[in-house]
Amino acid sequence: MENETDQNQNPDARLYVPVNETDNINLIVKRSSSKEYCFSKFPGQDHFHLLMHGEIMVTNGHDIYCVDCAIRHGFLTRDRLNWQHRKR
Repeated sequence: MENETDQNQNPDARLYVPVNETDNINLIVKRSSSKEYCFSKFPGQDHFHLLMHGEIMVTNGHDIYCVDCAIRHGFLTRDRLNWQHRKR
């Protein structure tokens, strides 16, 4: 559970799938302890990172991403008004 300090730093922790991406994106919870890796690497690292049991994952087709990488690649956003800011 978050403490009060964490809530004050980021009062809105909601995430959104950008409107132009909704057909290909799925969110799932990893329910096994089998080794699965995020499809993307963190900047500056030369290895793929392990996804943990209970972690929320984002799929785009057959590719699996952790939430941080999905945000970095634009599959998720914190922008509530993303539908107004999309490229036309």
